[in-house]
Amino acid sequence: MKAIQHCWNMPANTHSIARVQISLNKDESLAGPPKILGPVTTPPDKVAESAVRAIARCAPFPRLTSYAAHYDMWRDVILTFNPGEDSPGELPAADALDKLFEKYSKKAK
Repeated sequence: MKAIQHCWNMPANTHSIARVQISLNKDESLAGPPKILGPVTTPPDKVAESAVRAIARCAPFPRLTSYAAHYDMWRDVILTFNPGEDSPGELPAADALDKLFEKYSKKAK
């Protein structure tokens, strides 16, 4: 989410929350268009539309390169866009991400 936040132009005067699923290739590029999850209003919600645009603008996501061995864990990602939420904190340090991937790799075996 931190990698996309600087590309996201939050819509003004809205309180809706958008959940968007993305699928990534091993080269960190988008495998297809982002998919808005949940009910879609007509016309599509401003937050959801802005989220999809932000994802497209920010792709690819090169920070994932060092986690290529764990591709199955980040191939499909669901992101939550909430204009009412304070900006997310810093991403965990690389060693914390390594530990997280290691933990889930052991569970998957």
